[in-house]
Amino acid sequence: MTQTILVKAGQTYDGGGNTIIASGMGDGSQAEDQKPIFRLENGAVLKNVKIGAPGCDGVHVYGNATLENVQWPDVGEDAMTLKSKGTVTLTNCVAQKAYDKILQINADGTIILNNFKATTFGKVLRTNGSGQYAVTVTINGGTFSGGTNIVCTESVNLRVRYRNITTSSVTKLWEVPNSSQVSTY
Repeated sequence: MTQTILVKAGQTYDGGGNTIIASGMGDGSQAEDQKPIFRLENGAVLKNVKIGAPGCDGVHVYGNATLENVQWPDVGEDAMTLKSKGTVTLTNCVAQKAYDKILQINADGTIILNNFKATTFGKVLRTNGSGQYAVTVTINGGTFSGGTNIVCTESVNLRVRYRNITTSSVTKLWEVPNSSQVSTY
């Protein structure tokens, strides 16, 4: 594959369990300006696909989207980036070998992780720099191992709600300005 796969508003891309390998879109390092493998427009669904190395800049989401059974065995620059305001639900997704972050947040929104699995990562979710995005993160079940943070942000407008998670060898679960931003539910 040599160009970004566009999933238009309201459409579904079902990868049938196949692995997508990019060529000429980036090397999967932390270098900026790599191309995304997928671009999801508002209301798009991406499911049953593996994004193989090089992961380039993963999945860019513009608005609301659903990701189901998506796997990143070797995360590139990022696995997924929220590029404009929306609600993104990730269910039964797996991300591994993320040198820096798995989910990058560049806009206000809601991120819902259902049974998410992350192994060997810097951060599972990171807001862009010092941006004060209003973000609600809900984690319902998941396994997180071998990482630095589950959430890392400078935003005082981010809230994390979580339940039923298992962690091992995670340095500090929540890197947030105020501990009151994180709660169980």
